[in-house]
Amino acid sequence: MEPERDSSRGATGLILLGFVWFLGTLVLGAVGFSYGFAFTGASAENAELAEVLIYTAFWLGGGAPVVGLAAAMHLHNKAGTWFYGLVVLSLVGLVLFAVYQHKSRSDYVWQEDPPVCTAPPERAHGVPGC
Repeated sequence: MEPERDSSRGATGLILLGFVWFLGTLVLGAVGFSYGFAFTGASAENAELAEVLIYTAFWLGGGAPVVGLAAAMHLHNKAGTWFYGLVVLSLVGLVLFAVYQHKSRSDYVWQEDPPVCTAPPERAHGVPGC
């Protein structure tokens, strides 16, 4: 006979992963921004470290929810599966929206409006747009 599976199985680990994901992404992003930001065209304080921190924040922000979803599904934790599933779904939607916005703007070619003739009819000869 198999023991009953508790719905809170692995809940502490999933909650801890959620805190690490949320707070870690914010802290890494803020610290990376503070090292990479410079006022009035001055060079950044430590551009290489800022780049590493920002990339780490992106990887943590996108990777931890996927790991949490896989862990919650493996542990049969219904609440964790729902939470991390919705987070992953919203991240996928955000990425698809960003890709769509980029593609819809990348083929746009700016064209200058044709000149409008503002000269009186007797002086319209040689004026652009007339």
